Amino acid sequence: MRKWIPLLLIIFALGYSIFKYVEKKQEAEKANTTYASTLSKMGLQEGDQAPNLDLLTLNGEKVKIPLSGNKPTVLNFWATWCPPCKEEIPVLEEFQKEHSDKVSVIGVADYIGEKKDKNFVKNFATKHGITYQVLLDEKGENFSKYGVLTIPTTYFIDQNGKIIYKKLGPLEKKDFDLLLK
Repeated sequence: MRKWIPLLLIIFALGYSIFKYVEKKQEAEKANTTYASTLSKMGLQEGDQAPNLDLLTLNGEKVKIPLSGNKPTVLNFWATWCPPCKEEIPVLEEFQKEHSDKVSVIGVADYIGEKKDKNFVKNFATKHGITYQVLLDEKGENFSKYGVLTIPTTYFIDQNGKIIYKKLGPLEKKDFDLLLK
């Protein structure tokens, strides 16, 4: 009987370790879900009126873009250094090519994080085959107006300037179904 006591203690310790590991993993998942939920509730939300944009073109010209009275707009906040932003470029590009007559696609680049180098962003856009409109947020004011805390963040805006969808993270083809209804 005494021979079994060390084995039972080892089995008990192993079981307890596994239990604690699973418990810790579940807590981490809950924290991540809470964090994502909190982020999604910050900034502009579905139903809000989209503020007009004050941006720079890749040629350095200042432009003001009203988001009402036009066709619907996909407004994508991104940066060249962001891997998920790079992942969604083909999805945005394909959508732009298929629906440019009905919907505007605007990519708003994080100019502050791009070392204030228009040519860097321009070369990035060319290298990645981006044909949709890419504009620069010179001072981060548009990121602030929209409450963008994580990138990519994308807003679908109807022709009246109302936000109808907000997506944190990279877009997928299925996300565009809502805009095309």
